Amino acid sequence: MLEAEQVKIAVVGSLNMDYSVMLEKKPAAGETVLANNMMITPGGKGANQAYAAGRTGGSVQMIGRVGEDVNAKIIKDTLKEQCISIEGIRTDKENPTGMAIITLDDQAQNSIIVCPGANRCVTASETVETLERLPNLKIIMMQLEIPISCVEQTIDYANKHKIITFLDPAPVPREGLSDATYKMLDYISPNAIEAEMLSGIPVSDMDSARKAAGFFLKKGVKNVIIKLGGEGVYATDGLSEIMIPAIEIPVVDTTAAGDTFAGAFCTRLEKGDRFFDAVRYANYASGLSVAGKGAQKSMPSAEEIDQFMQHRAKGKEKA
Repeated sequence: MLEAEQVKIAVVGSLNMDYSVMLEKKPAAGETVLANNMMITPGGKGANQAYAAGRTGGSVQMIGRVGEDVNAKIIKDTLKEQCISIEGIRTDKENPTGMAIITLDDQAQNSIIVCPGANRCVTASETVETLERLPNLKIIMMQLEIPISCVEQTIDYANKHKIITFLDPAPVPREGLSDATYKMLDYISPNAIEAEMLSGIPVSDMDSARKAAGFFLKKGVKNVIIKLGGEGVYATDGLSEIMIPAIEIPVVDTTAAGDTFAGAFCTRLEKGDRFFDAVRYANYASGLSVAGKGAQKSMPSAEEIDQFMQHRAKGKEKA
């Protein structure tokens, strides 16, 4: 278990148990379909990102809430396997551990329904109390499966203490994000749908991603990453930009590909990589993750990513 002084990345977010159902096709309204298979695995955007960061070599503490149930123990034990500190996870005696119902069709596309449970009760006061016990913290990662008020106050705390902030804005709240929040963000990383919901600009390729990124930059965000699925990843710091093609690999399950990207990106950022280099690395990590089933189970290790990158580089040399 990491000591408080060793923690460099704090993930403030959700912890769920995922119930993944494999279908030939998703049911229409009123239709009943039979599933091909089902998996029950630890998940939640917060826990997934913490797991991915730990898996790629990050020194991570998870901050959030679980219920007083069996799912909570499984989730915490799984995080500990990656040497992630669980000192910031509190037990809620009134609400169950959150869960997610994931449907995955034959095209490897997923849809997710989240039942927040204890995640709804994560507070800014308990989060800040935990953060203050981490003297060498460099990055705080956040998503939006916990109360938005907690996220906003955590970002404010990070801004005042000069800690790097990374936000994966999912799920997008109906009211969007406040201007004050945008101004304090160092990194925002929506997918194409989330970028459109927040900016009002349909996103499908580099040109439209550039326009949507312009919205975030004007709001005061310092760096923007927009994940375009099969089209790749667009990133900009307002001065330079890159468009990285998606990794060509057979797709089995896209669940948590974005979380894998986030965890790998923040680990490399904490290790000292430049922005675009960290994006490239995270793109490889995310690409590898879709070749396996499940969320955390499919996330590659640092060694696996390095080997894959070396193999790809050798292939290009021969070509």
